[in-house]
Amino acid sequence: MYEFLSYRPVVPGDARLLLDWRTALHITKYMLTDVPYDIARQERWIAACNARDDYEHCVIRIEGRDVGYASITVTDKRSSIGEIGVYIGDSSAPKELTAYNFVGTLNHAFFTMGLHKLVNHVVDWNDRTVRAQAFNGYRHVGVLKDHALKDSIRHDLHIFEQTAAEWAAFRKKFRDTRNWWGEETVYRGL
Repeated sequence: MYEFLSYRPVVPGDARLLLDWRTALHITKYMLTDVPYDIARQERWIAACNARDDYEHCVIRIEGRDVGYASITVTDKRSSIGEIGVYIGDSSAPKELTAYNFVGTLNHAFFTMGLHKLVNHVVDWNDRTVRAQAFNGYRHVGVLKDHALKDSIRHDLHIFEQTAAEWAAFRKKFRDTRNWWGEETVYRGL
């Protein structure tokens, strides 16, 4: 449905691209952690991530151009719970198009990886993402007060969750059932 949107696997040659994005002010200001600008370290990180069985990641593409990064971390394997992380590194990418990157990511998390639930944590200073969670079908379940420490200041951490069944119903309004690799996904229930 969203032909302008695609994804590709992360490869070691993406180290500089991802590190440039991850250390850019418009990205790092929303992150709980900062990373050093070290290409060799980034290459090792990519290789380690690609070897994990509890983590998948990709480069987000808009109209054939690399614009961002998405990851899915399995946080509780036994219960099939995970968390996603997404950022748009290319600040010139059209926001009206990048706003839909979550469709393929949620399809991938729930119907390719088989997760039962996603639980996302969003820092309070990331207003746009806090607001976007409802647009993406998440339910706000609470706030951890004074939880995140960034630059010696404590911040609240918002918690959002969504189950595979909830996404299966919610995604109908987007009419795109493809995962990261363009494959059609089907909700099979529990």
